[in-house]
Amino acid sequence: MITHLTSASHAYTHRQLSRSGRLDFRSMSYTRAFRASSLPRATYIFSDMDRLGFWELELASRLYRVLKAAGLRVLNDPGRVRQRLSLLRELKQKGINRFDAWAADDSARPARYPVFLRTQSAHRGNLTDLLNDETQVRAAIETALAQGIPMRELTIIEYCAQPIAEKLFRKLSTFRVGNRMVSTLCVHEGHWSAKHGELGIASKENYDDEYAIVAENRWGEPLRPAFEVANVEYGRSDFALVDGCAQVYEINSNPMLGMVETHPFPIRVRASTLFYDRLFEAFSEIDSEAGGSAIKIDDETLVRQRKSDRWVVRGRWHP
Repeated sequence: MITHLTSASHAYTHRQLSRSGRLDFRSMSYTRAFRASSLPRATYIFSDMDRLGFWELELASRLYRVLKAAGLRVLNDPGRVRQRLSLLRELKQKGINRFDAWAADDSARPARYPVFLRTQSAHRGNLTDLLNDETQVRAAIETALAQGIPMRELTIIEYCAQPIAEKLFRKLSTFRVGNRMVSTLCVHEGHWSAKHGELGIASKENYDDEYAIVAENRWGEPLRPAFEVANVEYGRSDFALVDGCAQVYEINSNPMLGMVETHPFPIRVRASTLFYDRLFEAFSEIDSEAGGSAIKIDDETLVRQRKSDRWVVRGRWHP
């Protein structure tokens, strides 16, 4: 059995696995996990750390240690996983990325432009289009603050993208599941952010190459160092090629899964099927047998929190 721990509002991301019948895969909210006096033996995957408040993150980190100490297989230590800004800075420092990032309230500022704004947490994509100088950056920060976005969430990121053809950008992705690396499908879009994809913009040659990427697992092992820097054992890296070098934009611990079942180019459906077969194989390798005595959640802080939250719908902070 595999239990995927996630924020309550984002438990839908892995329904493709739980409904497949090929795995005993279940998603559980952190709220439910924090209120449990015991949890069944399973492989546990912690996700959505960027969506947790500081106290929830500490509780998750404590729960991870209880399960790990009980001898269970547990992926993604919430106390060690790097958040977006820390990850991007370290990837630049390690020479994996060529672009940099800054907190909006940092005294340091970009030496090169263009840049754009996005938030430290969540997955809403970029907040702005490209900004070409400090004046535009300051104006964009003030606009974001006026909209209610907190300063601590605002991140300045140096632009680093390259089209694969005229007005065509491609985002690539690779999954890590335990020790397995699995290349997955691409996103093609006319805009440099290439977040959701754009139907009809890519050619058959693009989809032929996409299939080859999946079949060869072309960007599996080359992305392993980025996961190591992020301290992520399960998740999906999103990246693009610039002058042939992978530039990692983020590593998502709770990626959305969904098969491509129909498409104008049948080879894309074949690529999706092949990817999911390999993904299921990878999950099967980290699966654990259900049964046996449950794990008692006896961490003092978790016990105190559980008692405090017994009669309330939403948990309360006890830092």
